[in-house]
Amino acid sequence: MVHMARNMRVPPNSASLAEAKKRTLEFFRMCCRSIPEIMEIYNLYDVVSPSQLRSAVAAEVRKNSNVTNPKVLFSFIPLS
Repeated sequence: MVHMARNMRVPPNSASLAEAKKRTLEFFRMCCRSIPEIMEIYNLYDVVSPSQLRSAVAAEVRKNSNVTNPKVLFSFIPLS
């Protein structure tokens, strides 16, 4: 994931709410797949478990699940 940070660009706004939700789900999956690498890079095994990190990411996604403006919903998430 660190190598992806160099190639990030600002994504275009989603055309619809359905597209924004799809992109948010893809971002969530990417985050969950990156958790083992993040745990290794930052040596987090003594601090938190991978399942706790996944739960924290899921909680943040759920916290914003009531947003219905597609421009706001996905505008903060970078593309690789």
